[in-house]
Amino acid sequence: MTRYQRKRSLAGVIAAMAVVNLVYGITFPLLALVLDGQGVSKTLIGLSTIVQAAAVIVIAPWTPALLSRLAPARLMQWVVLLLAGLFILAGLFPNVWIWFPLRFVIGAMTALLWICSESLINELAEERWRGRIIGFYSSVGAAGFAMGPLLLIITGSAGMMPFYATSTMILLAGIPLFVVANQKIGQAEQQFRGLWKVFSLAPTIMLANVVYAAGAESILTFFPIFGMSLGLSENATLGLLTMIGLGAMVLVMPISWLADHVDRMGLLAICVMLSIVGLALMPWLVQVPMVAGIYAFIFGGVEGMIYALGVILVGQQFRGAMLAAATTMFTACWGAGTMLGPLLVGIGMDRFGEGAMAFIILGFFALFLPLPVVSYLRARR
Repeated sequence: MTRYQRKRSLAGVIAAMAVVNLVYGITFPLLALVLDGQGVSKTLIGLSTIVQAAAVIVIAPWTPALLSRLAPARLMQWVVLLLAGLFILAGLFPNVWIWFPLRFVIGAMTALLWICSESLINELAEERWRGRIIGFYSSVGAAGFAMGPLLLIITGSAGMMPFYATSTMILLAGIPLFVVANQKIGQAEQQFRGLWKVFSLAPTIMLANVVYAAGAESILTFFPIFGMSLGLSENATLGLLTMIGLGAMVLVMPISWLADHVDRMGLLAICVMLSIVGLALMPWLVQVPMVAGIYAFIFGGVEGMIYALGVILVGQQFRGAMLAAATTMFTACWGAGTMLGPLLVGIGMDRFGEGAMAFIILGFFALFLPLPVVSYLRARR
């Protein structure tokens, strides 16, 4: 690629991240609110979310074959068009059982976007700028996440309007994909053989995405229900979700700059610790009007950095075909976390009450924390 092609492709790939996060930013709270309004149990809502996440694991092993035949940019263009149509279908048939297969296909399509975009971004990013480029990439993705709840505030969760709005935003955000260079990733066909090998080489990095996804997607799915159980209005909870997304969008940039100047594994451990503190305080701080928005903003930035650091560490540790394999496994780990998190949180909320959400998610992070701490200490020695 020429320097111009590289910059143009980077811009298009970064825009693709906004598409992926917009889909999740609106799908999880919108469908959860619709199903909760129909009287569907929290456990069944969690299972509905699992279907969307399971598609990530199912599609991941087949992605190398697709990438060996199609350039990532071309594949992403077709996926965006299909996603826009799927959301219209979901709005036309608001039934939990019809949504199971629809959410599976939506999950598979967004997984393809994720794998393609992360493979390209790490391929295009130079090592000395990797933290800042991926920080900007994550920041734009967080903007897409923040737009999801914001769209719901504008359109409401009833009727077809939120589905029409989502399809329109997906199509608009997909336009930059048409400027990405149509080049294949080298040795894509070797990715499948390296999937479990890269997991064994970097278990802490891969499990970081499992835990991040379990927490982030549980919050995205159940936070409106959690907030309303504490006496907040639907719009207030969606507003706080938007602030979490804005925090990830803004604060990930200075923290990513820091990731280019300090030990990245140590920074990961600190972000996990701060997320645990934030979750412990969540049930109280979200009820304080003057504090709730600031708290949500800071919490979103710190928690969002866990994902960004995972992407940075993958690019730091792997190259070539192994980088493509690591990116595919990293995305599959996200799918595993999204399957486990909402299911366990949904069961816990049915058993212990809707206010238990924050403490169940806190448990995920607490179980993971020793891994980055030990990895950091070993590296220091």
